[in-house]
Amino acid sequence: MVGMEILYRVIAAITSVLLGAMIAGGIGVVSAVVSAPFKLFGLAGIIIAYVLITPIATLVGAIAGGAVAGPFEVARYRYYLSLRKNGIRPKVTCIFDAFDFFMQFALVTGVRMLTIMWIPVLIQFATLLLAAVVAAASRSYLAAMLLVMIGMIAALVVAAYRSYQFWPMALVQADHPQLNAEQVMERCKAMTEGRKFDLFVFDLSYLGWNILSLLTGGILSVLYVAPYKMMATAFVYEEMKGRPVMVDDIKPSTDGNGMTIAVDPKKLMGIGSTGGKKPTSHIPAASRAAGAALEGVAGMYAGSSYPLEPNQPVILGRDPAYAKIVFSQGAQKISRRHCEVMFNSQVQKYRVTDFSSNGTYVNGSRLPANSPVLLTRGTELALGDNNNIIRLS
Repeated sequence: MVGMEILYRVIAAITSVLLGAMIAGGIGVVSAVVSAPFKLFGLAGIIIAYVLITPIATLVGAIAGGAVAGPFEVARYRYYLSLRKNGIRPKVTCIFDAFDFFMQFALVTGVRMLTIMWIPVLIQFATLLLAAVVAAASRSYLAAMLLVMIGMIAALVVAAYRSYQFWPMALVQADHPQLNAEQVMERCKAMTEGRKFDLFVFDLSYLGWNILSLLTGGILSVLYVAPYKMMATAFVYEEMKGRPVMVDDIKPSTDGNGMTIAVDPKKLMGIGSTGGKKPTSHIPAASRAAGAALEGVAGMYAGSSYPLEPNQPVILGRDPAYAKIVFSQGAQKISRRHCEVMFNSQVQKYRVTDFSSNGTYVNGSRLPANSPVLLTRGTELALGDNNNIIRLS
């Protein structure tokens, strides 16, 4: 854990210095260009230029900083979530796994920073503009400074609230890297509902440790405080989630955005093949009459039928704590929480979401991970391998 913290801090320091220099240089050039015309109007013009440039620079800096540092933050959390899940310390070099999904993590983190900061920046802009008007009209700079202070406090309160609303965002990304920004933020809002003050108290409980870390030049943080807090954060996230962490593999989905996609089983592109027999698209008349059901084609449930309630998701896997349909025979390739199946009565299709490590296959092609896919009746699913196959009847 100490090795992870050292590597993370080295990367963060290098990234911060390089990014900070680039942002400062860019903002300096833009500020000079934008403020030049306003300087012709004297002090009033300079104040107006400051009012315009400061909020924009704050917003751009926050988004850019979050987008670049975000992937490494996610990789850091994946390390601790994996340790929590498996009880074994992963290699510290796993932080570089973030490069496999860098753009995805950067985009989601950038959206998070924009969502958190746009209202505080708007408040900052409004108060600076109002303060400039008051100062110009009444020559009362004390009143203008008071307005600026009130605006800063209001912006900080809103930013803190939004930050705690999306507190587990990097953890959700680390746990389920295939989710897009909208899906991640929706999960965060649901998880932090009614818990924002508890999260604030959790962070506040480390205030003393943080002060001691500062007094030791950050050495105490690297050796003890940061690893301890990160593991505690993993436990808090697991409690908020209501079930054990999954730490899904980092691998791209076929549509690239994690949203629900309609897939023709005959046209799926291969992302890894299990080989073996191909499923049939024949839909028995009895199955149509009986309604939605899962039929065992091969493996533990061969010859069995499991009726489904329309629009009610069912989990398949080998862990009874998660799964409604539990596999225990020939289940070496089946995950504890392998996939979710739901019959959508509106479109008369099955929605299948793969959560597994070894995949759910149709016609030998792997379904995208963590992305709901619409499949027609008669489609057969191979769970991990060809030992267990079910038909969507």
